[in-house]
Amino acid sequence: MRTLLMISAALTALCGSAAAAGPKPCPPGLADKGCTPPGQAKKYAVGAPLPSGYPYVRDRRAYRLPPPPEGHRYAKVDRDIVLVAEASRKVVEVVAIIDALGD
Repeated sequence: MRTLLMISAALTALCGSAAAAGPKPCPPGLADKGCTPPGQAKKYAVGAPLPSGYPYVRDRRAYRLPPPPEGHRYAKVDRDIVLVAEASRKVVEVVAIIDALGD
């Protein structure tokens, strides 16, 4: 029992000193990206505006998509196709994952 208490105390001391050291600094090149490695940051969220830089789909037939509702367009975000409201650029829904379309 005494050994268990000693191990517990040692672990508490180690965890406490690690927490006191604070968070690790961002690797070079990630500081301006919030320390999130590429490919791990979510590029969009339904209900939120789509960040600039993602192209609208020019030929929806290539992805076998129906015509979008009036005032909406499809956009390609990595391997996803999302429906975007043109006026606000808000993502309305995730329409397709390109891998699922066999592309």
